Amino acid sequence: MRVLHTSDWHVGKAIRGRSRAAEHRAVLAEIAGIAERESADLVVVAGDLFDSASPTPEAERIVYRALLDLAAGGRPVVVVAGNHDSAQRLGAVAPLSQASGIHVASAIRPAGDGGVLEVDAGGEVAQVALLPFPSQRYVVTADLLLSGDAADAHAEYADRVVRIVRALTDRFRAGTVNVVAAHLMVMGGEMGGGERGAHTVFDYWVPATAFPASVQYVALGHLHRPQHLPGPAPLHYCGSPLQLDFGETANEPGVNL
Repeated sequence: MRVLHTSDWHVGKAIRGRSRAAEHRAVLAEIAGIAERESADLVVVAGDLFDSASPTPEAERIVYRALLDLAAGGRPVVVVAGNHDSAQRLGAVAPLSQASGIHVASAIRPAGDGGVLEVDAGGEVAQVALLPFPSQRYVVTADLLLSGDAADAHAEYADRVVRIVRALTDRFRAGTVNVVAAHLMVMGGEMGGGERGAHTVFDYWVPATAFPASVQYVALGHLHRPQHLPGPAPLHYCGSPLQLDFGETANEPGVNL
């Protein structure tokens, strides 16, 4: 199975008032071309499609056109919300997206209720655990939803995220391609320069050991620099596909295939 992993588009971002719309159209069209040329069986978009929780109509047109292009020919596309995205807005269009083969995860859900997506891709069955960005306030509710245990109301953020990952991946099978799509700050990751500081501080760090060895690929979003992290499972940040500000000159924009 060939998986194309992209994230952190940040469509709608401007630099000193200068629109990046033309750049975003060009780079997203290039990504769709890569998916077609390389015969990708599955596309994972790991969050931060938009730069703002209140995107302009132009930004929405660019993003939804790109998702439709990626899904061309019946290719399944999986999207998780990032910290810059509005989970409510993405959730509102999810029924329309679903009809086009674009699976949008705007909230953390139990594995048997949409938290794990099973798709047929390239003749193989993939199980994709979906982990949109969990804010500190939201992760408490999500943890209780998945575990049903309210005993430890003051568990640390990382502990709760680890429990959520384990609950989502617990039923992964040996005969399927097992993927996690997550928008997270994993410990040891190197920032690319343009991330939102409040969501990359120590309070949001999650250990690489959160992901069990039954996972064959962890598609991460949040950090703008492409990198591989050591852990029980292969953990990859694909980085942003374009330089987002002046602090990212050392990054090499791209996608993972």
